[in-house]
Amino acid sequence: MKQAGLEQAGKPVPLSKRWTIGGICLILLIFVLHVWLYRNFFVDDAYITFRFVQQWVAGNGLVYNIGERVEGFSNLLWIVLLAPFEALGFNLVMTSKWLGFVLGLLTLFTTWRFGQRFDYPLIAPLLLVSTGAFVVWVMGGLETILFAFLIVLSCYTFVKEEERDSGWYSGILFGLLGLTRPEGLLFAGVAGLFRLWRLFQERKRPLPHDWFRLASFLLITLLFFGWRYSYYGYLLPNTVYAKSMGLHPRVFIEGAFYTYRIFLSLGGLFFVLLPIILALTDPHRDFVVSYLFANVACYLLFIFISGGDWMPLQRFAVHILPLIYLLTAAGFSRFGKLWPNIPVRFLIVLLLIGQSLFLLMMSAEQHIVVGEGRTTSLVRDNQNDLAYLLSVVDANDTIAVTDAGIYAYVLPLDVRVVDIVGLTNEHIAHLEPQFPHGLFGHGDAFGKWDVDYILAQNPKLVQVTALSSGDNGEWQTNFTGTEALINDSRFLAGYKHTEFDFFERIETE
Repeated sequence: MKQAGLEQAGKPVPLSKRWTIGGICLILLIFVLHVWLYRNFFVDDAYITFRFVQQWVAGNGLVYNIGERVEGFSNLLWIVLLAPFEALGFNLVMTSKWLGFVLGLLTLFTTWRFGQRFDYPLIAPLLLVSTGAFVVWVMGGLETILFAFLIVLSCYTFVKEEERDSGWYSGILFGLLGLTRPEGLLFAGVAGLFRLWRLFQERKRPLPHDWFRLASFLLITLLFFGWRYSYYGYLLPNTVYAKSMGLHPRVFIEGAFYTYRIFLSLGGLFFVLLPIILALTDPHRDFVVSYLFANVACYLLFIFISGGDWMPLQRFAVHILPLIYLLTAAGFSRFGKLWPNIPVRFLIVLLLIGQSLFLLMMSAEQHIVVGEGRTTSLVRDNQNDLAYLLSVVDANDTIAVTDAGIYAYVLPLDVRVVDIVGLTNEHIAHLEPQFPHGLFGHGDAFGKWDVDYILAQNPKLVQVTALSSGDNGEWQTNFTGTEALINDSRFLAGYKHTEFDFFERIETE
């Protein structure tokens, strides 16, 4: 028997087999076409991960530069998945895309299975495939879709264990979440607190499966943190320190704006918040609604206090999109209870069509107007820059870059690459942030750069992006740190600009 309080609020309304098959086919069609539309999308940061994979497979350890133990990644599980393909000689760009495609399908399937407890289980996966951000990050080359899949799978597994009052596999999945991204531990915390609250309400002691779940999670997590500290010397990835802006007010401004853009891109109040409010205010709601909302709320709080993310199409939102759309599906399920005398299914179909069209139009605008997915940072699109780079740089040289992915990926592994932004550089990552352009200024990035440090590395080449010459003769870039560097008198005396986005050191006899 189910535990008291775990029963669903009424049985789900069954769909006919014809409607179910038709809906699944429509979802798969939209997914495949959407993936094809964004097949060229990629981000430079994915190449940073690939550089670590290359070094690891080559026997140099999990490093970016040989001999420098810096955790310039935050996605160990993704690296572990990619490493066998690198060892077998597969192209990592295409491998990451195919893995993303498979994980996207698994995310849709798990979301559909999870949504079967509500009246309309196809709503959540249909909204997912209609959302450009979801499909973009299937193709993006990073761990985004792996993280989204593990979140919805771990939450689904935990819910099933709660209903059966047995099972502990969710502990393993929550541990894997922590290996995929640092904030994955948040979802383990939500599940743990939720379970403790339920035990308190029912005046029960933890059962054996609770201890097994906790033990499996702690085993994975403690081993991981112990290895990380012994290998890199820090409890958190270098990327976390590089992006951390402390408690500066700018963090919360950017976090609030990022959260606002998430809901705006998903349809705003009417299509997203209203159904969620309906689900939460249902006096007979399924306990799962509260659990899903707790996860979404905690992750949105994390986004707010971390300042969000610079990457396009609200990458962080993709992590919790399945949970958001499951809450939306729960809200649609309540329509029938509020208005029993109207053709509810017809109304829901109209709303769902409207929401799906809105999301698809947003995706089309992003592709056609903004250009996401039309241009790419794949190797073949940088042939001139890369040919120049390879012709100038020799083994054991040092170069400094702002795009720490693609340029490091194509170079020999014994070339030392200094990341000016600090994602893969320990010194810059641990600097105190500075924002000379104020709370609403642009160009300061994470507020970390060090001109003296870069010059001391004596790089043979320095690469910057968005380079132009101003009316006053000074160089202008999209980053305050590089602008300060290339306008420094010592730099101007020692480097010359090439026809590419590189400055080359002037060799002296």
